[in-house]
Amino acid sequence: MPLWLNDAILTYFAQIGHDPVQSMMNGLNGLADDPYSLDAPQYRHQDRWTFLFGGSGDARHVFATMIHLRDMANEVGLVEPTDRLSVHMTLIDIHPATLARVIVIFALIQQILVARYKYDKSQIVELHTTLFFLYTSMLMPDYCRRIIINTCKGLVEDIPKGTCSLLRCLYLNEKSTPAILDILQLWAAPLQKTTKLMLQRNPVQESLLHQGIGAQGPNLNNLLAESMRKNLPARRGSLTDPYTNPNVELKIFERIRILLPPKSHLSRHPALANFVESYYVATEAQYKAVKSEVEQTWVPNPTMFDRTSQNPRNGIQDGYPHVPSNPFETLASFADFTKEFARDEPTSSSGCSGFVASSRFFELVADAVWELQNTLAMEVIVGDVIMGLPKLLSGDLGERPKEFPRTYSRMFLSNIPDYTHGPLNTAVHLVPHLEPKALAMSNCLLNAGAFPTIANVCYNYTLLLPQDLPRFLGCTILNPTRLAFDDIALQHLHLPRRLDQLASKKELHTWLAHLLLCIVCNATPVHPPMRIDLPANLYSYLHVLVHLHRVGFPSHWIGDFLQSVIFDSLVTDVQPYLGRTPILKSQAGNRKAQIRKVYLEAWQAEFQVMLASTIHALPFAVALPSNYPAFSDIRTFKATIKPIDLKRHPMIYQWKGLISGITKTVGLLFFKPTKSVNADMLASRIPAILEGDSEFREAKVQIMLGQESVDFIEGEITWKLSQSWYEKMKLEKWCLAAYRTDLTVTVTEPVKASQWVQLS
Repeated sequence: MPLWLNDAILTYFAQIGHDPVQSMMNGLNGLADDPYSLDAPQYRHQDRWTFLFGGSGDARHVFATMIHLRDMANEVGLVEPTDRLSVHMTLIDIHPATLARVIVIFALIQQILVARYKYDKSQIVELHTTLFFLYTSMLMPDYCRRIIINTCKGLVEDIPKGTCSLLRCLYLNEKSTPAILDILQLWAAPLQKTTKLMLQRNPVQESLLHQGIGAQGPNLNNLLAESMRKNLPARRGSLTDPYTNPNVELKIFERIRILLPPKSHLSRHPALANFVESYYVATEAQYKAVKSEVEQTWVPNPTMFDRTSQNPRNGIQDGYPHVPSNPFETLASFADFTKEFARDEPTSSSGCSGFVASSRFFELVADAVWELQNTLAMEVIVGDVIMGLPKLLSGDLGERPKEFPRTYSRMFLSNIPDYTHGPLNTAVHLVPHLEPKALAMSNCLLNAGAFPTIANVCYNYTLLLPQDLPRFLGCTILNPTRLAFDDIALQHLHLPRRLDQLASKKELHTWLAHLLLCIVCNATPVHPPMRIDLPANLYSYLHVLVHLHRVGFPSHWIGDFLQSVIFDSLVTDVQPYLGRTPILKSQAGNRKAQIRKVYLEAWQAEFQVMLASTIHALPFAVALPSNYPAFSDIRTFKATIKPIDLKRHPMIYQWKGLISGITKTVGLLFFKPTKSVNADMLASRIPAILEGDSEFREAKVQIMLGQESVDFIEGEITWKLSQSWYEKMKLEKWCLAAYRTDLTVTVTEPVKASQWVQLS
């Protein structure tokens, strides 16, 4: 049962991460002395570790954790630490290109290990140079691209045959392999992309001043350069030498938009070498020469492209991606992380440059791969982590080796919860798959400034105060008084809980009513960077009900509540929050003076689809009305839509950035149009429909919050509906229109029922 619609917008991927490198063996916020650190005496002899990285991105935390584990194994004093250590890492990401990129990185590291064995120092530097540009830069020398192309060719040939040397530790899920191979095939040949256009699509002010930094970007860059200088064991050199002074390298980057190759490779770039050596007195002619050389001999980083950017859609101009990350953030983070674990200066690096920071980090990764290769299992899954992990563990994604874990020592979700309804869906779908007392950690990047504390994050998404999470959702949220810029962690509790540890039946029903009303009537968002997405729909609500049984609530408590919903007899004093987000914890006591009936008739068509599909699998009993369809009566329909250009809407100046970006806030309105009833009016008056206002008592309307797919680019929507509802709508000449659940405005022109196409 899907939680989300399949949104074409979500196929665009972020190529480079933003957050500091963090080992999962450390505690919250990457702190080694945190009470939740796993690098502690009580874990010193633990021989099995299992980690889930949801939204694994560029795998910086995967690499950091491997480095840390290798260091811990050596501290124990084992000559062969892998003889007794078992490490499993599951990487789940919705973007196959992101995972393909990580596989290429591991393949390059494998080549570094081979070059080490052969004592081929020049090849080691060549491979580190390729890793450096692949991981941090939107441009690279052509000789690096050739290495990437050849590496991808080898992977495309070897993976299907099972002869890839990486397969010793890498496990590609059978349903994920085709999508990953498709991306590797794309990168296995030169892309028809130019450096000139790549630079035009990524002007310097956008590249360096990414979201959340604003006008302070240059100052931040100076701080990052200072961090690199402090954390790298630089040799003495001229203050004007970019290989010993990161500030100079930074200024060169701001001018010509490339990172510097290692000093040993500078002679391959004559104009660049001349420019670097005389940077402070460089002439305009030298600048033009290096600019021309870069445009002619450097190429766009192929791993910045996927099929979406190769075939442009959704405003990706000419098929060139927007690369907003600042490479010096990553390089400074590399330098900061490696100072703790580096034992010797690697042969591939000297000085204090970006290349040095990168090569020192990946030398440690190579050390970890070498020492952990006999005990490391790396599982790669393409999918949404919230639903992907339950599918993986239930076998829906194909056969999985029996020795692979069903619970995890720790999960790190990056900022995925920013887009998946925060702690609510994390608690329901992921926390149950943790080991006892283990943590599911995430960070808030989309809108941390919107929340005073972590407690407010908790309430906004769950409508529960932190102290109530164990009583309702069966988990604990840590450090609720800390700022939302800190790591947000949910801790596993033993389930089922005793009845005396749970909320009362009245408390449960009150909360369920509040959650339901806030799902069908969304709060109003504010502009980025404070925008908060509330994508929960009735499908995710049903998952909450199922989870409550797992927590330990009596089945009849849950069934009784759902019974009142499907018979449209729910009475309550709670009300939906219709103000601007976030929903602050101060709203917890906001009730109506008296209980009243709420009108849920307009959502019954969707409840019918949901229950027809799940009734026999629910862990609680529900008696269905006689008019409810059977599973065999559910059909899939498609409509061709014409999106409305919201940029021409009268409210554009109030909405501004809210009409763009990644969001899962589309609902469907099915209605019989009359002189007084149209799509725009219905979309703007959903709270009135819920409250049963007299003007809607005779209106014929159904609202659907979950769909099979919504693609505004292709102009197509698909959804499920019972045959009886379809026949009624077609006979009575109903229409369909999509609307934004947060802005309460239609986003497509109405489509008549007679124009819908039945797919199954």
